[in-house]
Amino acid sequence: MMNFEMRPGPAKGLVEDAIADAEGRGLIGHVRAGDPAAWGAHADAARDWMGWLRAPEAMRPHIADIDSLVAACHQEGIRHALVLGMGGSSLSPEVTRRTFGHGDGIELRVLDSTDPVAVARITEGVDPAKCSAIVSSKSGTTAEPLAFAAHVGLFIKDALGEAWRDRFVAITDPGTPLAIRAADEGWRMVAENMPDVGGRFSALTLFGLIPMALAGVPVTDVLDRAAAAREGSDGPRLGVALAALARSGRDKLTIVADPGIGSFGLWAEQLVAESLGKDGEGVIPIAGEPLGDPDEYGFDRVILHLRLTGEHDDDVALIGASGIPVFVLDLREPLDVGALYMTLEIAIATAGAELGINPFDQPDVQAAKDAANTALASEDGIPKDDREGPEAIARAIGMLEKGDYLALLAFTTPTPGGERHLNAIRAAVRASTKSATTAGWGPRFLHSTGQLHKGGPGSGVFVQFLGPGGPDLPIPGQDHTFGDLLRAQAIGDAQALVERGRRVVRIDLGDDPEAALALAARVAAATVAP
Repeated sequence: MMNFEMRPGPAKGLVEDAIADAEGRGLIGHVRAGDPAAWGAHADAARDWMGWLRAPEAMRPHIADIDSLVAACHQEGIRHALVLGMGGSSLSPEVTRRTFGHGDGIELRVLDSTDPVAVARITEGVDPAKCSAIVSSKSGTTAEPLAFAAHVGLFIKDALGEAWRDRFVAITDPGTPLAIRAADEGWRMVAENMPDVGGRFSALTLFGLIPMALAGVPVTDVLDRAAAAREGSDGPRLGVALAALARSGRDKLTIVADPGIGSFGLWAEQLVAESLGKDGEGVIPIAGEPLGDPDEYGFDRVILHLRLTGEHDDDVALIGASGIPVFVLDLREPLDVGALYMTLEIAIATAGAELGINPFDQPDVQAAKDAANTALASEDGIPKDDREGPEAIARAIGMLEKGDYLALLAFTTPTPGGERHLNAIRAAVRASTKSATTAGWGPRFLHSTGQLHKGGPGSGVFVQFLGPGGPDLPIPGQDHTFGDLLRAQAIGDAQALVERGRRVVRIDLGDDPEAALALAARVAAATVAP
C-alpha cells in the first residue's frame, strides 16, 4: 500500500490544528462517503459529480468487455493504439504510456495537440492495418478529438476500406453525439462512461482503464489499490493541509515526481488547476519545474513529493529543511498509481470543500473557446501586431511581484529542445526572483491549467510563445487547417486572459522556434529582477 508522510516543518501547528478541526466537524468522513453536504453552499452542484468515488466498484462490470477488446486486438496483431483526446481524456493515458510502456506488445500513442507536426507524428511508423484508434470525449463534441479522428480515419480507411470501423473505439458519456455516431457507423466498441464523473476525475473510469488495459496494465489490480486508498484518511488529511497552507499564503503546490512516475505531474496539474482555480482563488500547481537550491524557493511554496525511486530524496530533504512544508506520497511500485489517483482526487476535492470552492465545475474555460471560434471564422486572420521578439521575456520577468508566478504558454511544435529551453527559462526566473513557474504546450494546457489562468488568483504573468509549426495539415471535412485551429486557439486564449485583466506578453518565435526559445532563455538568465 502507498504510504503518506507529512513534514510540515514550521507549519506543523497550523496543519495539525486544521486536520483536528476538520475531523471534529466530520468533514473527512463526509468526503470519503461522497456526502454532498461536505461542499457546503456547493452541495447541490456537487451531488451530480460523485461518481468518481464509486469508480473502483462501478467499473468492475466493464472489465469483461475491456478484456475482450484487448484479446481481439492481440488476435488481430494490433501494434499501436492511438488515443485521441484532450484534458482528462488524454492525460491519464499519457501517464500510462510513460509509466508502463507497452510490455504486452500494444504501444499507446496519445494525441492532444492541434500543432500540425504533432498531428502528423501520431501515425509515423504505424502500420494502418495494425492500429486501433480510441476517440475520447466526455461531451462527444470536443473539437480537437473529432478533428484528430477525421485525420486518423483517413489514414486507416486508405488501408482497410470499410473495415476501418473495426479499428475505432469511442469513449464518451451515454447518448452523446459521438456515441450516436459511433453506433450508427458500427465502430468496434462504444464505451459509455459514468456521466456523473468530470473529466479530470475520470482516470479510474473507462477513459483511463481502456488505454491501461491495451498497454498491458492489470486494471483489476489498479482498481483494488484505488478502493483501498479510498478507505484510508490520507487523501482528506492532505486536502485539509493544502487548504490551510493556501490560506496562509502557501498556494504554489510544487509537484516533485520521481523518475518512473515523472509524467504524473501532468495529470495532477490539471486536477489541481481546474478544481481549485476559480472565483479569484486557487492553488497553483507547479509541475515539471527543474529542482533548485533551497534558497531559490519563496514563502509561497509547498512540496508534494511523488516518491518511487528515491532519486529526489536529498533535494526534497534540503528544501524541507529550509522551512518549506513537504508531503510525501510513497509508491512501492508503478501499479500504485491506482492509489495515487484516488488519494489525490480525494485530497483536491477536500481542499475545495475547505476553501469554499466547487471543485467540480470549470466556469472560465468556455471564454477561450468562444474567442478561438471567433478568430477562426474571421476573414482578417490572426492579428500579429502585438507580438514581440524573444527579448520581451525580460519585460515579463520585470512584471513579477512577490507571490506571483510566471506561466510559459507555448503554441508551437513540442520538441525536446524546446522543453529544455523552457526549463532553462523557468530555472533562471526562479533563481532571480524566487517566483514559481509553469509551462505548457498549447492547446493541451487550455484543457488543464486554462481554467486557473482565467478564473484563479490574478498573480500570474503569462508569456505566450507563438511559432509557425511545420507544414500545415488539412482537417478532413473542414474548411480550415490544423495550423489555422492552433493559431485561433492562441489568439482566443490571449483575448480571454486580457479580458480578465491578466498581464500578458506575446512573443513571436519566427521561423526557428527552438532558436528563438534559446535566445529567450539566454535573456532570462541575464535578467536580474528589480
